[in-house]
Amino acid sequence: MRPVIIRLAVAASAALVVACGAAPEAAFADEAANRQSVGGAQGPSDAASPWEASVLRARRAEAAPPPERDASALVREIQNAKDGAVVVVPSGTYALADLKIRRSITIRGEGDVHFAAARRLEKGVLNPLPGVSLRVENVVFRNATSYDQNGAGVRHDGADLAVVDCVFVDNENGILSTGADDGRIRIERSTFLRNGYGDGYSHGIYVVRARSVSVIDSAFVGTRVGHHVKSLAGETQVRGTLLDDAQGEGSYAVDTSRGGVVSIVDNTVIQNRSAGNYTIFNYDTSRGGEAARIEIRGNRIVNRRSGATLLRNAAAAAVTMEDNEIVNEAGGTLERERR
Repeated sequence: MRPVIIRLAVAASAALVVACGAAPEAAFADEAANRQSVGGAQGPSDAASPWEASVLRARRAEAAPPPERDASALVREIQNAKDGAVVVVPSGTYALADLKIRRSITIRGEGDVHFAAARRLEKGVLNPLPGVSLRVENVVFRNATSYDQNGAGVRHDGADLAVVDCVFVDNENGILSTGADDGRIRIERSTFLRNGYGDGYSHGIYVVRARSVSVIDSAFVGTRVGHHVKSLAGETQVRGTLLDDAQGEGSYAVDTSRGGVVSIVDNTVIQNRSAGNYTIFNYDTSRGGEAARIEIRGNRIVNRRSGATLLRNAAAAAVTMEDNEIVNEAGGTLERERR
């Protein structure tokens, strides 16, 4: 039975809460039912791929951030929200810092919504607590920094996390997840621009603990020194996504250093000539776990770094590598796999 939805009328400057009488949308009940983006966030119809639409939207958001709004009403609504609530946030820029999410809820931007770090953080702009699931839609996260250089747009200490139609710009980590071992992380139609502190220990996304990570139809551009996607989850899927060093010095496009099942399919990968690592994809068990299998299929891979390697397979996992278009602009030989 579909949950009863009640809309509460509030002042224009406040958040609008939709109370649900069933399990939160933050969980993964039916992703297909949530394909419709909020506020036209899918981007222009002439974009050739979902990640191109996501990047175009991110560029627009970066160029013209919305006016600042008082964040106190939003903070109050989120803190008072019950399990299953949907908090709909009106257009505007909200200065937030270490906002604890204590119930499993959905936060949905309506129009052009930015969450900017109000100060140097302890953890993240949003911080779902242990046991809590969060779904966030159509929000731009900006300028998250912390004293330990690990500030995140979303610092996820909770259970499941779904990020849809969001943008992460100039954070030390776009998303840093240290939550549950059985948690599920899903990122869809979202863009990560210039994230990373620049020390190699912060990344576009970094999942320390989870059962599975799925990155779908998204884009990572110009990650600073760190990896675009770093996952220690049991299963890691990257599909239909742009992984572009741009003019930066990004490290691995995808780093999976706890083994597991890895699927890298139908992506566009661009390694810059000054990339911090020769290797594009890394797979090992240096952080524990077990070697399972790796699938690298249907990708377009552009290499501009001399002496590069497509895959470092230090755990000697079973590999399926097929139907990839490889453009080696650096010349010489692009090594397919090394151990």
